[in-house]
Amino acid sequence: MVETIVAQSLGTKYVLDAAALGRIRDILGSGGLVVHPTDTVYGLAADPFQVAAVEKVYAAKARPRDLAVSMSVADVESIFRFGERTPIAEAFCAKNLPGPYTVVLRATPEAPKAIVSKDGRLGLRVPAHPIPRLLAKAFGPVTSTSANRHGQGSPSTCQEAQEQLGDRVDLYVDGGPTPLGGESTVVDLSGRRARILREGPIRHGG
Repeated sequence: MVETIVAQSLGTKYVLDAAALGRIRDILGSGGLVVHPTDTVYGLAADPFQVAAVEKVYAAKARPRDLAVSMSVADVESIFRFGERTPIAEAFCAKNLPGPYTVVLRATPEAPKAIVSKDGRLGLRVPAHPIPRLLAKAFGPVTSTSANRHGQGSPSTCQEAQEQLGDRVDLYVDGGPTPLGGESTVVDLSGRRARILREGPIRHGG
């Protein structure tokens, strides 16, 4: 039976105590996989700088290797450590993050090569949820991909993630149902104009 940590409820938000956070850091540091809630759906976290850990993510999800996974960071400024800073990207991130968006930028030399796409781009998130931001602050950037098997629905509860991934991961963090219950909107900001690659739970006009 895979270990589950239940996050402590703080009103409408959930938090992790020091012991739980330490356990998660140990697992991520040793190349393990942790399922946790975000503002959109439950995510699958691993250390993106460990190639073997990224491969575990692909294996657990049965995800085709040519489909890149994104990365969560703690704050907007961290986005531009790993993705190229452009005026359009700065303006979008300042207005919309933290929030239910994945921004796609040209990767900088500091970006983890294991999750940079073949054309040199990287998806980055700053979720509007305390747990993934806490993980990114305490451990560092983590992979940001839905905790599901490829081709199946993205889970909005820990139970749904467990039903799909089972013992393919090392730890589940149960933080209740996710606020939005749908995947993030993916916005490509690597060119001169913003392009929406995937519509998320917040609809956009035109």
